Amino acid sequence: MNTDIRRTVGVPATRERLTRLAKFALVGVSGFVVNLVVFAVIAPLFWYVVAGSLSWFVANFSSYNLNRWFTFEAADLGYVRGYAKHLSVYSVGFLVYLSSLWLFGLVVGSYAALGLATAFSGVLNFVGSEFWVFGSDG
Repeated sequence: MNTDIRRTVGVPATRERLTRLAKFALVGVSGFVVNLVVFAVIAPLFWYVVAGSLSWFVANFSSYNLNRWFTFEAADLGYVRGYAKHLSVYSVGFLVYLSSLWLFGLVVGSYAALGLATAFSGVLNFVGSEFWVFGSDG
């Protein structure tokens, strides 16, 4: 019998968090596909950093809606208020994304830079979404 209350109490919360992380990753993959498709369509028209910015905004809108419905099930959080909180977190992630996109773009191709920048900012976005945007305090 496990008498350590900290270990038994935290197990469901950890399992739930890992489930949300897996769902967030799935939504992130779909957001990356949206980002990549939009980027591929508009990249010939713009500098890759501008194209990456525009494609990021489209993917951001898509990801918010999927995370709201699928990952965090935040029907009680008002849409506009939730999206404003989401944008505040993701705007910080966007700065990480944009600077990473530019820096990696100097070393690797623009598509590889897009993937690396998305991964870097994704970690920050999950933490912000988990604890503030869709946190239990709403």
